Amino acid sequence: MQNTKTKISENQSRNWHALYVNSRSEKKVTENLTLRNIHAYTPLVKTMRQWTDRKKLVEFPLLNGYVFVCIEANEQEKTLHTKGVVNFVRSEGKIAVIREKEIDSLKQLVELGYQLEVSSIKRKYKEGDKVKITSGVLKNIEGIVIDDIEGKYIEILLESIGQSIRVKLPEEIVLPLKE
Repeated sequence: MQNTKTKISENQSRNWHALYVNSRSEKKVTENLTLRNIHAYTPLVKTMRQWTDRKKLVEFPLLNGYVFVCIEANEQEKTLHTKGVVNFVRSEGKIAVIREKEIDSLKQLVELGYQLEVSSIKRKYKEGDKVKITSGVLKNIEGIVIDDIEGKYIEILLESIGQSIRVKLPEEIVLPLKE
C-alpha cells in the first residue's frame, strides 16, 4: 500500500487532499490557504497568449477548479471555511486522500515544462497498456498508453480525483507493466 502521509511528529501526520474551489480562483484560494498556515499547492502551467497588440506568457492552473492541501484531520474545518473553497473532493462518501506519489509526479511534470493536457477519467483503461517510463527525468512514473491522432501519449493518472494528465513521450522510453 502506498504511503499517503507526510510525517510531522511521532503522533501527527498530514494527508494530501483535493479541494473543489470557485471557478477561476485557484491562485487566490491557494494564497488564502497559505495565509491561514495551510500547506496548499496549485499546479500552474505557462501558456503563450496573444492579444491584438501583444503576446504574453501567462500562468494558468493545470487543473481548473482544484487546489491540493496537505493537512492534518483537525485542519479540515479551518480549510473548508477559507474563502473560495467549495468542498473537499470525496470518494465513496469520504474525503479523498491523494497519494504523495501522485502529488510528486504532478509537481515533476509541471516543473519539467512538457506540453500538458488535462482530461477527465471517463472510462476504465482496459484498452490501453499500463506502462512505466524507463529513462529520463520521468523515470519510474507509471501511466497508460493511449492513441492520439498525433501519435502516442502517456497518460498519467491522478486516480484519487478522477483526473489525468497527458504528456507526449517517445515510445522507446516506456516499458509495459504486467497486471
